[in-house]
Amino acid sequence: MKYSRFAAVFALALGASLGGAAEQPAFAKPPPAGGAGTIEKSMQISPKGIKWGLSLDGVSKLYEKVIEDEMLPLFRKAQPGLELDALTEEQKNRKGALKRSRIDFGATPTGVDQSALKGEYSYNNGESLAFMTLGSGTKRNFFFFNDKLWKIYDEHKLKKGGSLGENFQEAVKSLSERFGAKAKMMPADYDKGRPFDEAEWRDPDKVIRAVDRGSTLGVVYIDRKVQEDLPKYRKNKVLEGPEPVDKDVANVTKAAEPEKKPSDKDKGKAKGKK
Repeated sequence: MKYSRFAAVFALALGASLGGAAEQPAFAKPPPAGGAGTIEKSMQISPKGIKWGLSLDGVSKLYEKVIEDEMLPLFRKAQPGLELDALTEEQKNRKGALKRSRIDFGATPTGVDQSALKGEYSYNNGESLAFMTLGSGTKRNFFFFNDKLWKIYDEHKLKKGGSLGENFQEAVKSLSERFGAKAKMMPADYDKGRPFDEAEWRDPDKVIRAVDRGSTLGVVYIDRKVQEDLPKYRKNKVLEGPEPVDKDVANVTKAAEPEKKPSDKDKGKAKGKK
């Protein structure tokens, strides 16, 4: 059975996650009093029940229920035997995928440092990451402080005719229409830890960022309270150096090093001493 038969659209088919197209305010509406980037009402993130402060276990249980609901029609149609067994195994694997993906940002560098997510987390401050791929193909990343959800980072593929358009400019326009507020534009600034051009909005409880990554658009939802007090959570500013190499490992490494051959200059010195 192909995975696509069972893929559930958990969240962020973006329009639905933000209240649905029918509820989206018109962009022609006068800008809010707070200026560019200010959203008057809190925007809902799907699925229902997701909220700041949830543990990884809590987020996982939320998606387990979504998976069960999505796959229920398939179970009703499945024939006893191999088909039902395969479906049960598929559901089990999908339910456990989020927890298995967990990465802790402790004292050891991780492979995430080589990705576009670098800068979205810090080391030695109780941060962790878990991720999953939604049925729509969007990759959703969950960030935690001491196992409390504080940020969701969705990675959307931009394409011609897609709901977000085929480039960053079209995506910002689309999001601005959905939010009912023009974006606050922020150019890339490496000194400020911003490697990409971004658009930003703020509602009463969230900071929302659109990140220009070329053919990929990052849409980031952040707990506003945490964001505005981030130094309190990130007291350790840099990753500590590597741990000392084990003595046995060091000896093996040393033994494996090629023997240094004497240079012509060294040979000349040796002859002079005779």
